Amino acid sequence: MRLLPIFLAALALAGCKSNSTPVYRGEGKLVAKGPAREVIAAPGGDALAWLAEPHLAKDKGHNAPDHMYLGTATFSAFGAPIVLGRDVATLPGSFFFSPTGAQVGAITSWSFKKQSGTLVVGDVAMSQARGVAEDVSFFAFGPDGAQLGWVAEGVLWVGPADGRGDPARIAEGIATFEFSPDGRSIAARRRAISGGQLVLARLGGGEVQTLGERVADYEWSPDGTRLAYTARNDTGSMDLFLETPGRTPVRVGKSVPAFRFSREGGHLAFIGDVSHKKQFGDLYVLPKGASTAAKLGTEVTEFDFDPTGARIAWLDRYSPQSRGGALTWAKVAANPKPRRLGPNVPSFIWSHGGGHLAFVQRQLSPIFSIDLFLADVSGEEDAVKVAQGVFGYSFSGNDERLLFRTNCTRNGRACDLRSAPLASPAESLLVARGIHTYEPATPDESVLLVTYARTDADALDLAMVPADGSASPHMLDQRVLAGTKIVSGQNQGVAYAVLDPARLGVYLAEVPAAFGTAAR
Repeated sequence: MRLLPIFLAALALAGCKSNSTPVYRGEGKLVAKGPAREVIAAPGGDALAWLAEPHLAKDKGHNAPDHMYLGTATFSAFGAPIVLGRDVATLPGSFFFSPTGAQVGAITSWSFKKQSGTLVVGDVAMSQARGVAEDVSFFAFGPDGAQLGWVAEGVLWVGPADGRGDPARIAEGIATFEFSPDGRSIAARRRAISGGQLVLARLGGGEVQTLGERVADYEWSPDGTRLAYTARNDTGSMDLFLETPGRTPVRVGKSVPAFRFSREGGHLAFIGDVSHKKQFGDLYVLPKGASTAAKLGTEVTEFDFDPTGARIAWLDRYSPQSRGGALTWAKVAANPKPRRLGPNVPSFIWSHGGGHLAFVQRQLSPIFSIDLFLADVSGEEDAVKVAQGVFGYSFSGNDERLLFRTNCTRNGRACDLRSAPLASPAESLLVARGIHTYEPATPDESVLLVTYARTDADALDLAMVPADGSASPHMLDQRVLAGTKIVSGQNQGVAYAVLDPARLGVYLAEVPAAFGTAAR
């Protein structure tokens, strides 16, 4: 009988061992413990930032959307975490690094009622934080990261981003603003209740100039020499104006809902002539230096310049029934000659060098399908069909390959990732199966970060894979929050937050060494 208690104890111990599950260990290095959201990375990879201890704003009695969170803004230069402040909302423009990554700013103590909070800026190199101003509703860093602008109680201030100097008071009644690309000027729009004027100030001195009334949107040209904006006219529609220093703004378009400068060249394109009878407007292009815009397309919804600014593509004769238009492109010139590629196109993208257009086309017979095509715009050849049933596509950074998702299941949450060489697009190869998303993981884009949507939780699994499909995906981690961030520079890899209760925290995973030194 003495053996019975020993036997039962051994049986109980064996049962405990068989039911225990070891904690999963991902390949990421722990940066900070605890629940987190909104993980962001500094340009250059010298720091990470995140919202620690996040909670739904509505659960704390705030009148906020169901998906809105509040958390404690925190950053780390891969040392001890530094707290910026509590109650930072997951709102666009509330929490971000400067263009150089030297500073990180956050609007803390956010009030949903007042739509403002306290601006705090962290110095990455010094690993310290400083309060800037209270009742801040909007802020931004200058293009070189040296300047910081903010709106406090409607007043626009601009000062050194590192706080080593007094800020200058620029204008009153301001809602938003934007630095010019050269950092020498700032454009700001007053609140609608104050008239919605667009004002222009030359930083370092000079009077504030009022450009227009009842302004809606505004955008600087890439070289910072011109400013385009839309202003409401007496009929209620928006007219497009173009401002050049030293000259009175000139109206270049009527009834304009959308406009855009080319990334290179400074050409201006816009959709105009929209009315109650004409839901979709016409496409116009104003080449840099020209005085009159040339009409390119009719009933246009989508348009985009190629990265070089030499060409523009658009969806012509858009049909709401088929949710597509005729993809057309033309060289930017005084007398452009449009070339049509295909009908029933819902989306398109330019290659990085501007020599190719990729697009999907809705096929209605013999069966419905969304097919991917590739067009070489440097020649006169027709577009080439790449694949059937495509959902999401992009060019590799060197324009050698066209990546795309196909054979999707689970409502597009599990797809095959394939890679097609531009030299022979019909000869695609399999890169990974069952992925949810993909994006470049290295500067040369030779390695991709792929995610897998889990079926047991609203979370993702992470892996990396060579873009040429030369190796199988390498799993990095499991149960990861959506919104991973690629980290460049000396700390190259991917930053993310883990949702597994046993491993809550912010992690950084490196590119697998097995993928070669070129990937690193």
